[in-house]
Amino acid sequence: MNEKLKQAYERLGLSENVSREEINKRFDLLLKRRRSKSSDDERSAPEEDFQAFKFILDSLDEQEISEAEQQRLAKYGKLSGAASKWERFMRLYKTHVIVSVIVLIVLAVAGNALYNNWQHKKYLASLPPLDASIMFIGNFGLKDPDGKNDDLNEAIIQQYPEWKRVDASISYLPRTGEGADSFDMNFMQKAVVELAANHPDILILDEATLEWIGGQDGFQDIKSIVESGKIAKDDPRLKWGKNPDTGQEELYGVDITDSPFVAALPVNRGDEDMIIGVLADDEVKDKAIALIEHIAGEKAAK
Repeated sequence: MNEKLKQAYERLGLSENVSREEINKRFDLLLKRRRSKSSDDERSAPEEDFQAFKFILDSLDEQEISEAEQQRLAKYGKLSGAASKWERFMRLYKTHVIVSVIVLIVLAVAGNALYNNWQHKKYLASLPPLDASIMFIGNFGLKDPDGKNDDLNEAIIQQYPEWKRVDASISYLPRTGEGADSFDMNFMQKAVVELAANHPDILILDEATLEWIGGQDGFQDIKSIVESGKIAKDDPRLKWGKNPDTGQEELYGVDITDSPFVAALPVNRGDEDMIIGVLADDEVKDKAIALIEHIAGEKAAK
C-alpha cells in the first residue's frame, strides 16, 4: 500500500483492510455531519475528508480491475503467468530488432505531447474568461457517446450568447426506486466528492436529488428576480423556503424543465425535472441570476 493511500485511511480513521460496507457507513456519517453544520466555515471543513474518500474509492476500483484481470487469466491454470507475459510481449511486438524504432516512436510521441501541451496552454490563454461553472447532478446523461462536455458547453452558449465561456459537467446519479432514499450509494459518493472538489457556481438538479441534498440548504437567495419584476412571486416554477437562521423566506431554485433552454441541451433526462440553483457569490451570482431570468423569460414569452 502506497503512502498516500495509507494517509487517506489514517485521515478517515479507517483500517487498511476495512470493507466497502464499512467505508459506506463512514461516508454516510460524514454526509450527515456535513448536512448538520450551520456555518459556511464548518460546511467547508471536511473537504479534505471527501478528497480522501475519492482517493480510496479510486484505489478500490483499480484493485477490482486488477482482480478481474487475474480471474480472466485463471483459465490458463498454472500457465496464467506465462499467458500474461505472452500477452504483454505481443502488445510490445515480438522482436528486439524494433526496439530502436520503438525508442524513436516514444521520443516522437513525447515531443508531440510536449508540443500539444504547449498548444493547449496557448489555446487556453486565448479563451475569454470563464463566465460560470455549471454542474448537472441527477438522473441525467450526455447524448455524446464519447462522454465529452464540449457540445453541452456550446449549447449553453448558443442559448445564452451573453456568455462566452462556460465549464459544464454532469454527475450521473441514478435511482433504484422512488424518492430521495433510493440512490445507488456508489454514485452518491462520487456525486458528493465531485461537488465538494469542483465548487460549481450553478447547480441543475432533478427533484429527488434536490430533496436529497437538503432543499434550499447551501443555495444562494435569488429572490431579486422577483423583486425586479422579471418573474411573478406566485409563479409555480419558483422554489421557496425559509432560512433556518433568519426565518426569512428565500428563493433558492427555479424549475426550468419546460424551457427552450433545456430542450436545446444535449442531455438525456427522461421524465426528470430540472431545477436550477446558485451557489456562487458576488459577480458570478449576478451573472447566474441573469441567466435564470433569461431562461424563465423564454417560457413566459411563448
